[in-house]
Amino acid sequence: MIECALTKDILQTPIYHSQNNKSVTSLSEIYQGNTLVYLNYNIGHLQTKELENIEEYYDKQYEIFNQSEEDDVLYTVVNGNKVFRQQHQIETLLSKVKFEDGMKILDYGCAKGTVMKRLLAQKPNVLPHLFDVSKMYAHLWDRFLPSDRYASYQLKEEWQDSFDLVTSFFAFEHTPDPVKELNNIKNILKPGGLFYCIVPNIFDNNGDFIVADHVHHYSEVSLRYMLAKAGFETLEIDTKSHFAAFIIVGRKTHNDRIDLEISPVSLAEINQNYLNMADYWNNLKFRIQDFEQTADRSLAAIYGAGVYGNFIATCLRDFDRIKYFVDRNPLLTGKKMMEKLIIHPDKLPAEINTIYVGLNPKIAQAAIDSIDGWERQSYKYFFL
Repeated sequence: MIECALTKDILQTPIYHSQNNKSVTSLSEIYQGNTLVYLNYNIGHLQTKELENIEEYYDKQYEIFNQSEEDDVLYTVVNGNKVFRQQHQIETLLSKVKFEDGMKILDYGCAKGTVMKRLLAQKPNVLPHLFDVSKMYAHLWDRFLPSDRYASYQLKEEWQDSFDLVTSFFAFEHTPDPVKELNNIKNILKPGGLFYCIVPNIFDNNGDFIVADHVHHYSEVSLRYMLAKAGFETLEIDTKSHFAAFIIVGRKTHNDRIDLEISPVSLAEINQNYLNMADYWNNLKFRIQDFEQTADRSLAAIYGAGVYGNFIATCLRDFDRIKYFVDRNPLLTGKKMMEKLIIHPDKLPAEINTIYVGLNPKIAQAAIDSIDGWERQSYKYFFL
Protein backbone atom coordinates (compact mmCIF):
# COMPACT_ATOMS: atom_id res chain seq x y z
CA MET A 1 0.00 0.00 0.00
CA ILE A 2 1.32 3.45 -0.94
CA GLU A 3 -0.07 6.96 -1.37
CA CYS A 4 -0.16 8.37 -4.90
CA ALA A 5 2.11 11.42 -4.94
CA LEU A 6 -0.11 13.19 -7.49
CA THR A 7 -3.64 12.65 -6.19
CA LYS A 8 -3.03 11.40 -2.60
CA ASP A 9 -5.22 8.35 -3.35
CA ILE A 10 -4.27 5.17 -1.49
CA LEU A 11 -3.06 2.51 -3.92
CA GLN A 12 -3.74 -0.85 -2.32
CA THR A 13 -2.20 -3.67 -4.35
CA PRO A 14 0.79 -3.65 -6.70
CA ILE A 15 0.24 -4.84 -10.26
CA TYR A 16 3.89 -5.94 -10.47
CA HIS A 17 6.10 -7.52 -7.83
CA SER A 18 9.63 -8.65 -8.71
CA GLN A 19 10.19 -12.19 -7.51
CA ASN A 20 13.87 -12.71 -6.81
CA ASN A 21 14.82 -9.86 -4.45
CA LYS A 22 16.91 -8.34 -7.24
CA SER A 23 15.98 -5.20 -9.09
CA VAL A 24 17.61 -3.17 -11.86
CA THR A 25 18.24 0.58 -11.59
CA SER A 26 18.30 3.15 -14.39
CA LEU A 27 22.12 3.04 -14.25
CA SER A 28 21.93 -0.70 -15.02
CA GLU A 29 23.03 -1.67 -11.55
CA ILE A 30 21.59 -4.47 -9.44
CA TYR A 31 19.67 -3.32 -6.38
CA GLN A 32 18.98 -5.78 -3.59
CA GLY A 33 15.27 -5.57 -3.01
CA ASN A 34 11.96 -6.11 -4.77
CA THR A 35 10.33 -3.65 -7.14
CA LEU A 36 6.65 -2.93 -6.43
CA VAL A 37 4.62 -1.08 -9.08
CA TYR A 38 1.16 0.38 -8.36
CA LEU A 39 -1.47 1.77 -10.74
CA ASN A 40 -3.67 4.80 -10.08
CA TYR A 41 -6.62 4.02 -12.34
CA ASN A 42 -8.11 7.52 -11.83
CA ILE A 43 -5.41 9.38 -13.77
CA GLY A 44 -3.56 6.61 -15.64
CA HIS A 45 -0.37 6.80 -13.60
CA LEU A 46 2.14 4.22 -12.39
CA GLN A 47 4.07 4.69 -9.17
CA THR A 48 6.88 2.46 -7.92
CA LYS A 49 7.59 2.11 -4.23
CA GLU A 50 10.64 4.28 -3.72
CA LEU A 51 14.04 2.94 -2.70
CA GLU A 52 14.95 3.01 0.96
CA ASN A 53 16.92 6.14 1.93
CA ILE A 54 16.23 7.59 -1.51
CA GLU A 55 17.59 11.06 -0.68
CA GLU A 56 20.95 9.57 0.35
CA TYR A 57 20.93 7.36 -2.76
CA TYR A 58 20.76 10.37 -5.10
CA ASP A 59 23.08 12.47 -2.96
CA LYS A 60 25.88 9.92 -2.57
CA GLN A 61 25.40 6.89 -4.83
CA TYR A 62 23.75 7.94 -8.10
CA GLU A 63 26.95 8.55 -10.08
CA ILE A 64 26.41 8.94 -13.82
CA PHE A 65 29.31 7.33 -15.70
CA ASN A 66 31.70 7.72 -12.77
CA GLN A 67 31.48 11.50 -12.92
CA SER A 68 33.29 11.76 -16.26
CA GLU A 69 32.39 15.12 -17.76
CA GLU A 70 31.84 14.24 -21.41
CA ASP A 71 30.48 10.68 -21.16
CA ASP A 72 27.01 10.30 -22.62
CA VAL A 73 24.47 7.65 -23.56
CA LEU A 74 24.27 6.48 -27.17
CA TYR A 75 20.92 7.66 -28.55
CA THR A 76 20.97 6.34 -32.12
CA VAL A 77 23.18 5.60 -35.12
CA VAL A 78 22.41 7.52 -38.32
CA ASN A 79 24.24 6.44 -41.50
CA GLY A 80 27.01 4.98 -39.38
CA ASN A 81 27.37 8.12 -37.24
CA LYS A 82 26.75 7.85 -33.50
CA VAL A 83 24.34 10.41 -32.02
CA PHE A 84 24.46 10.75 -28.24
CA ARG A 85 21.51 11.60 -26.04
CA GLN A 86 22.55 15.02 -24.77
CA GLN A 87 23.42 16.15 -28.28
CA HIS A 88 19.91 15.21 -29.40
CA GLN A 89 18.37 16.87 -26.34
CA ILE A 90 20.03 20.19 -27.15
CA GLU A 91 18.97 20.03 -30.79
CA THR A 92 15.37 19.33 -29.76
CA LEU A 93 15.35 22.08 -27.11
CA LEU A 94 16.61 24.61 -29.66
CA SER A 95 13.84 23.59 -32.05
CA LYS A 96 11.09 24.19 -29.47
CA VAL A 97 12.19 27.22 -27.45
CA LYS A 98 13.16 30.62 -28.82
CA PHE A 99 16.33 31.75 -27.07
CA GLU A 100 17.13 35.42 -26.68
CA ASP A 101 20.23 37.23 -25.40
CA GLY A 102 20.22 37.54 -21.62
CA MET A 103 17.63 34.77 -21.19
CA LYS A 104 17.92 33.30 -17.69
CA ILE A 105 17.68 29.49 -17.56
CA LEU A 106 17.89 26.91 -14.78
CA ASP A 107 18.43 23.19 -15.33
CA TYR A 108 16.58 21.43 -12.49
CA GLY A 109 18.14 18.06 -11.62
CA CYS A 110 21.18 18.89 -13.73
CA ALA A 111 23.60 16.10 -12.66
CA LYS A 112 26.91 16.86 -14.45
CA GLY A 113 25.47 20.03 -15.96
CA THR A 114 26.70 19.17 -19.44
CA VAL A 115 23.34 19.92 -21.10
CA MET A 116 23.65 23.57 -20.07
CA LYS A 117 27.36 23.56 -20.96
CA ARG A 118 26.51 22.39 -24.47
CA LEU A 119 23.69 24.92 -24.73
CA LEU A 120 26.10 27.69 -23.73
CA ALA A 121 28.46 26.64 -26.52
CA GLN A 122 25.68 27.26 -29.05
CA LYS A 123 23.96 30.18 -27.30
CA PRO A 124 26.81 32.06 -25.55
CA ASN A 125 24.60 35.05 -24.59
CA VAL A 126 22.13 33.16 -22.39
CA LEU A 127 22.57 32.85 -18.61
CA PRO A 128 22.46 29.18 -17.54
CA HIS A 129 22.07 28.09 -13.91
CA LEU A 130 22.16 24.65 -12.29
CA PHE A 131 20.37 22.86 -9.45
CA ASP A 132 20.64 19.30 -8.21
CA VAL A 133 19.83 17.24 -5.12
CA SER A 134 23.51 16.31 -4.86
CA LYS A 135 26.76 18.26 -4.83
CA MET A 136 28.94 15.43 -6.13
CA TYR A 137 29.23 17.15 -9.53
CA ALA A 138 30.07 20.64 -8.23
CA HIS A 139 33.68 20.32 -9.39
CA LEU A 140 32.34 19.94 -12.94
CA TRP A 141 29.99 22.92 -12.63
CA ASP A 142 32.91 25.09 -11.50
CA ARG A 143 34.57 24.59 -14.87
CA PHE A 144 32.05 26.74 -16.72
CA LEU A 145 29.86 28.60 -14.18
CA PRO A 146 30.50 30.88 -11.18
CA SER A 147 29.25 29.56 -7.82
CA ASP A 148 26.37 32.04 -7.63
CA ARG A 149 24.81 30.30 -10.64
CA TYR A 150 24.41 26.86 -9.10
CA ALA A 151 22.98 25.31 -5.96
CA SER A 152 22.57 21.91 -4.28
CA TYR A 153 19.77 20.66 -2.05
CA GLN A 154 17.88 24.00 -1.87
CA LEU A 155 17.14 26.72 -4.41
CA LYS A 156 18.63 30.14 -3.67
CA GLU A 157 16.17 32.65 -2.23
CA GLU A 158 17.30 35.33 -4.68
CA TRP A 159 16.16 33.13 -7.55
CA GLN A 160 12.46 33.66 -6.82
CA ASP A 161 10.45 34.92 -9.83
CA SER A 162 13.61 35.38 -11.89
CA PHE A 163 13.87 32.69 -14.58
CA ASP A 164 12.53 32.76 -18.12
CA LEU A 165 12.93 29.01 -18.54
CA VAL A 166 13.43 26.00 -16.29
CA THR A 167 14.49 22.73 -17.91
CA SER A 168 14.49 19.21 -16.53
CA PHE A 169 15.99 16.29 -18.43
CA PHE A 170 15.06 12.83 -17.13
CA ALA A 171 14.71 13.86 -13.49
CA PHE A 172 10.96 13.87 -12.78
CA GLU A 173 10.72 10.10 -13.00
CA HIS A 174 13.10 9.89 -10.02
CA THR A 175 11.63 12.38 -7.58
CA PRO A 176 9.26 11.00 -4.90
CA ASP A 177 7.11 14.17 -4.88
CA PRO A 178 6.93 15.71 -8.38
CA VAL A 179 4.16 18.17 -7.45
CA LYS A 180 6.38 19.62 -4.73
CA GLU A 181 9.23 19.99 -7.22
CA LEU A 182 6.91 21.65 -9.73
CA ASN A 183 5.77 24.13 -7.10
CA ASN A 184 9.43 24.95 -6.41
CA ILE A 185 9.95 25.51 -10.13
CA LYS A 186 6.86 27.68 -10.37
CA ASN A 187 8.20 29.90 -7.58
CA ILE A 188 11.44 30.68 -9.44
CA LEU A 189 9.83 31.28 -12.83
CA LYS A 190 8.80 34.73 -13.97
CA PRO A 191 5.10 35.21 -14.73
CA GLY A 192 4.49 33.38 -17.99
CA GLY A 193 7.84 31.58 -17.71
CA LEU A 194 8.27 28.20 -19.38
CA PHE A 195 8.91 24.73 -17.98
CA TYR A 196 10.56 22.32 -20.45
CA CYS A 197 10.75 18.72 -19.27
CA ILE A 198 11.67 15.30 -20.65
CA VAL A 199 10.61 12.07 -18.93
CA PRO A 200 10.56 8.46 -20.17
CA ASN A 201 7.59 7.29 -22.22
CA ILE A 202 6.89 3.83 -20.87
CA PHE A 203 4.54 3.09 -23.77
CA ASP A 204 7.49 3.19 -26.19
CA ASN A 205 10.01 1.59 -23.84
CA ASN A 206 8.39 -0.98 -21.59
CA GLY A 207 11.73 -1.62 -19.86
CA ASP A 208 11.10 1.51 -17.82
CA PHE A 209 8.34 -0.44 -16.04
CA ILE A 210 10.84 -2.47 -13.96
CA VAL A 211 13.40 0.24 -13.19
CA ALA A 212 13.64 0.36 -9.42
CA ASP A 213 14.62 4.03 -9.06
CA HIS A 214 12.02 5.40 -11.49
CA VAL A 215 9.30 6.22 -8.99
CA HIS A 216 6.88 7.65 -11.55
CA HIS A 217 5.77 6.43 -14.97
CA TYR A 218 3.64 9.07 -16.66
CA SER A 219 0.87 9.02 -19.24
CA GLU A 220 -0.34 12.08 -21.12
CA VAL A 221 -3.29 12.20 -18.72
CA SER A 222 -1.20 12.11 -15.56
CA LEU A 223 1.25 14.66 -16.96
CA ARG A 224 -1.54 17.14 -17.70
CA TYR A 225 -3.02 16.46 -14.25
CA MET A 226 0.32 17.10 -12.53
CA LEU A 227 1.00 20.34 -14.40
CA ALA A 228 -2.52 21.65 -13.76
CA LYS A 229 -2.28 20.81 -10.05
CA ALA A 230 0.92 22.86 -9.75
CA GLY A 231 -0.48 25.82 -11.69
CA PHE A 232 0.91 25.25 -15.19
CA GLU A 233 -0.83 25.45 -18.53
CA THR A 234 0.19 22.53 -20.74
CA LEU A 235 1.37 23.93 -24.08
CA GLU A 236 2.66 20.72 -25.62
CA ILE A 237 3.26 17.05 -24.96
CA ASP A 238 5.43 15.66 -27.76
CA THR A 239 5.80 11.87 -28.08
CA LYS A 240 7.70 11.89 -31.39
CA SER A 241 10.81 14.09 -31.18
CA HIS A 242 12.68 12.00 -28.62
CA PHE A 243 12.50 8.21 -28.81
CA ALA A 244 10.71 6.65 -25.83
CA ALA A 245 10.22 9.97 -24.09
CA PHE A 246 7.61 12.64 -23.45
CA ILE A 247 8.70 16.23 -24.09
CA ILE A 248 6.50 18.55 -22.04
CA VAL A 249 6.27 22.32 -22.36
CA GLY A 250 4.25 24.18 -19.74
CA ARG A 251 3.66 27.84 -18.90
CA LYS A 252 3.38 29.29 -15.41
CA THR A 253 -0.11 30.62 -14.74
CA HIS A 254 -1.97 32.11 -11.77
CA ASN A 255 -4.54 29.33 -11.89
CA ASP A 256 -4.02 26.59 -9.29
CA ARG A 257 -7.34 24.83 -9.99
CA ILE A 258 -7.41 21.48 -11.73
CA ASP A 259 -9.81 21.93 -14.63
CA LEU A 260 -8.99 18.86 -16.65
CA GLU A 261 -11.35 16.79 -18.75
CA ILE A 262 -10.35 13.12 -18.83
CA SER A 263 -11.82 10.88 -21.50
CA PRO A 264 -13.00 7.60 -19.92
CA VAL A 265 -12.18 5.78 -23.16
CA SER A 266 -8.60 7.11 -23.25
CA LEU A 267 -8.12 6.40 -19.56
CA ALA A 268 -9.37 2.83 -19.95
CA GLU A 269 -6.97 2.28 -22.84
CA ILE A 270 -4.02 3.65 -20.86
CA ASN A 271 -4.81 1.49 -17.84
CA GLN A 272 -5.21 -1.63 -19.98
CA ASN A 273 -1.81 -0.95 -21.54
CA TYR A 274 -0.31 -0.77 -18.05
CA LEU A 275 -1.95 -4.04 -17.06
CA ASN A 276 -0.62 -5.69 -20.22
CA MET A 277 2.89 -4.52 -19.31
CA ALA A 278 2.50 -5.96 -15.84
CA ASP A 279 1.48 -9.34 -17.26
CA TYR A 280 4.45 -9.25 -19.63
CA TRP A 281 7.03 -8.56 -16.93
CA ASN A 282 5.43 -10.89 -14.39
CA ASN A 283 5.73 -13.76 -16.90
CA LEU A 284 8.99 -12.89 -18.64
CA LYS A 285 11.20 -14.54 -16.02
CA PHE A 286 9.61 -17.90 -16.82
CA ARG A 287 10.04 -17.40 -20.58
CA ILE A 288 13.73 -16.68 -20.06
CA GLN A 289 14.20 -19.76 -17.90
CA ASP A 290 12.31 -21.97 -20.38
CA PHE A 291 14.65 -20.83 -23.16
CA GLU A 292 17.64 -21.36 -20.88
CA GLN A 293 16.69 -25.02 -20.58
CA THR A 294 16.50 -25.44 -24.37
CA ALA A 295 19.96 -23.89 -24.73
CA ASP A 296 21.40 -26.90 -22.88
CA ARG A 297 25.00 -26.26 -21.77
CA SER A 298 25.94 -23.89 -24.57
CA LEU A 299 28.03 -20.81 -23.83
CA ALA A 300 26.10 -17.59 -24.10
CA ALA A 301 26.33 -13.81 -24.13
CA ILE A 302 23.84 -11.06 -23.37
CA TYR A 303 23.56 -8.38 -26.04
CA GLY A 304 22.81 -5.06 -24.34
CA ALA A 305 24.47 -3.85 -21.14
CA GLY A 306 21.47 -1.80 -20.07
CA VAL A 307 18.24 -2.37 -18.17
CA TYR A 308 16.91 -5.16 -20.40
CA GLY A 309 20.19 -7.05 -20.40
CA ASN A 310 20.54 -6.82 -16.64
CA PHE A 311 16.97 -8.01 -16.16
CA ILE A 312 17.78 -11.11 -18.20
CA ALA A 313 20.84 -11.70 -16.04
CA THR A 314 18.81 -11.58 -12.83
CA CYS A 315 16.40 -14.22 -14.17
CA LEU A 316 18.86 -16.87 -15.31
CA ARG A 317 19.24 -20.00 -13.22
CA ASP A 318 22.84 -20.53 -14.37
CA PHE A 319 24.46 -17.14 -14.88
CA ASP A 320 27.87 -18.80 -15.17
CA ARG A 321 26.97 -19.80 -18.73
CA ILE A 322 27.04 -16.11 -19.64
CA LYS A 323 30.58 -15.26 -20.66
CA TYR A 324 30.14 -11.69 -21.88
CA PHE A 325 27.86 -8.73 -22.18
CA VAL A 326 27.95 -7.30 -25.72
CA ASP A 327 27.36 -3.63 -26.53
CA ARG A 328 28.29 -1.15 -29.27
CA ASN A 329 28.49 1.84 -26.93
CA PRO A 330 32.19 2.80 -26.73
CA LEU A 331 31.62 4.21 -23.25
CA LEU A 332 30.74 0.71 -21.99
CA THR A 333 33.03 -1.65 -23.89
CA GLY A 334 36.03 -2.75 -21.85
CA LYS A 335 34.17 -2.30 -18.57
CA LYS A 336 32.51 -5.02 -16.51
CA MET A 337 28.87 -5.70 -15.71
CA MET A 338 28.07 -8.20 -12.96
CA GLU A 339 31.72 -9.37 -13.19
CA LYS A 340 31.37 -10.07 -16.93
CA LEU A 341 33.42 -8.16 -19.51
CA ILE A 342 31.49 -5.89 -21.89
CA ILE A 343 32.80 -6.37 -25.42
CA HIS A 344 32.05 -4.98 -28.88
CA PRO A 345 30.15 -7.34 -31.23
CA ASP A 346 33.28 -7.64 -33.39
CA LYS A 347 35.15 -9.18 -30.46
CA LEU A 348 32.68 -11.96 -29.64
CA PRO A 349 34.62 -15.27 -29.55
CA ALA A 350 33.58 -18.13 -31.82
CA GLU A 351 32.81 -20.36 -28.82
CA ILE A 352 29.66 -18.32 -28.08
CA ASN A 353 26.60 -19.75 -29.80
CA THR A 354 23.64 -18.42 -27.80
CA ILE A 355 22.63 -14.73 -27.59
CA TYR A 356 20.10 -13.29 -25.15
CA VAL A 357 19.01 -10.01 -26.75
CA GLY A 358 18.54 -7.50 -23.95
CA LEU A 359 17.07 -4.64 -25.97
CA ASN A 360 13.74 -2.88 -26.31
CA PRO A 361 11.65 -5.38 -28.32
CA LYS A 362 10.57 -2.56 -30.64
CA ILE A 363 14.12 -2.14 -31.96
CA ALA A 364 15.81 -5.43 -31.04
CA GLN A 365 15.52 -7.30 -34.35
CA ALA A 366 16.65 -4.30 -36.40
CA ALA A 367 19.59 -3.72 -34.06
CA ILE A 368 20.76 -7.33 -34.36
CA ASP A 369 20.29 -7.28 -38.15
CA SER A 370 22.52 -4.19 -38.40
CA ILE A 371 25.58 -5.85 -36.80
CA ASP A 372 28.19 -6.50 -39.49
CA GLY A 373 29.25 -10.12 -39.63
CA TRP A 374 26.59 -11.56 -37.37
CA GLU A 375 24.38 -12.46 -40.32
CA ARG A 376 26.95 -15.17 -41.16
CA GLN A 377 26.78 -16.69 -37.69
CA SER A 378 24.35 -19.39 -36.63
CA TYR A 379 23.59 -17.95 -33.21
CA LYS A 380 20.59 -19.15 -31.28
CA TYR A 381 18.73 -16.00 -30.20
CA PHE A 382 16.34 -15.20 -27.38
CA PHE A 383 14.30 -12.04 -27.96
CA LEU A 384 12.24 -10.45 -25.20
